[in-house]
Amino acid sequence: MIITTFAHGNGPYSRTIDLGLAINKELDKRGCEEFPIIVPLVYGERQKRIMLEDFKYIIEENPNSILLDEFYGQILNELFFKGDDFNKHLEHLLKNQPKLEEKLRDYLSGTLKLKRFDGSERVINDKDISFEISHNPRVATGFKYSFYTTIGYFSEILERASLEESLGFDKTLLMEVKTKIADKIENDKKIHFMPEPFVFSYDEKRKKLKDEIFTPPFIHVPRENKEDVPEGMYVMITGIDGLMGLFDEVSKFGMKLYYPPFIKNIEGADNTHTPEFVANPNIKFQFGRTGWSTVWWSHMTETPLIAPAYTKGDDPEIYFNEKTVKKFGLATIFNPSLKSKDILLFADPLRYDMKKINEILKSNYGILDGIDYTANIIVDFIINKDISHYRNVNPCLR
Repeated sequence: MIITTFAHGNGPYSRTIDLGLAINKELDKRGCEEFPIIVPLVYGERQKRIMLEDFKYIIEENPNSILLDEFYGQILNELFFKGDDFNKHLEHLLKNQPKLEEKLRDYLSGTLKLKRFDGSERVINDKDISFEISHNPRVATGFKYSFYTTIGYFSEILERASLEESLGFDKTLLMEVKTKIADKIENDKKIHFMPEPFVFSYDEKRKKLKDEIFTPPFIHVPRENKEDVPEGMYVMITGIDGLMGLFDEVSKFGMKLYYPPFIKNIEGADNTHTPEFVANPNIKFQFGRTGWSTVWWSHMTETPLIAPAYTKGDDPEIYFNEKTVKKFGLATIFNPSLKSKDILLFADPLRYDMKKINEILKSNYGILDGIDYTANIIVDFIINKDISHYRNVNPCLR
């Protein structure tokens, strides 16, 4: 079995499932056994709805393909940023992460009680787990084989945030969380994968860390969509509860609005399309926070992104993400003092920048799909094939 762990938001758990399924596809191509994927259920029914929207046919075809772990999800939920005050979040981590991690390790070394999507149970033990895949995790699980994907090391984000006076974070607290928690989590993992673009792509002087392997964007290339719909804007809602208010401004653009299916009761909006609908040519803009799944959806479909600005107290990752998206022309940061039509005029030329970025990435890696690229490397490693040549591929966005 493959077990997963991830950080807060909808993107991280979705990307780990994508990776697990891609690993299974690659294993099947090579005549090897496929594995069920264990997913911590952090966000209850909302997460189940999103997973059913994204992976419906896989779950229907094989109810054991994706299994839910509620206990694991409860522990992760206690460690996740809720979108209020990042300083308080760090204080909470420092106080609670070690004991929660120990509680989780005890659980993972014994009997795991899992659930299928129909509610029926399946019980396994730790010996049934072959390896772990993670995306920006907040726990060190201790598995011998653990593959780490990230958009920016938590330790690096904390250290750089401590050097930014304007952010107003407690420097001592940032560095204490780095050394006592973040470093331990990252050193727990076997191989580290870093996609491009990522949090610190703006920094030309950044050196390679932890012998990381660079990859294309950690998301599947969206499928072509030619459904005949009115022109409009897709609104990518954050999975962080305390930040939902950031999206109150979108009605001012005067465009047809499209939302993910799990969003209900927005007058005049169409909530019948999952995020890959951004690939439809009649979706002229995307509005969303500068989380990396959202950024990648935009630039891989060459759909300009309009993003709310970083606000004080938010996760500092977003502050650094803004630096990267501004440098490479991947988003227009929303300025409420501007007229809506002017914001759209600023955003529209980004299509050219995005096309150029995609050409550079494809030239460097051979493909744009970082999920399949990463899965291929992991399977190579599992079957004892040399992966050193992947380590020699340098980042191409500078």
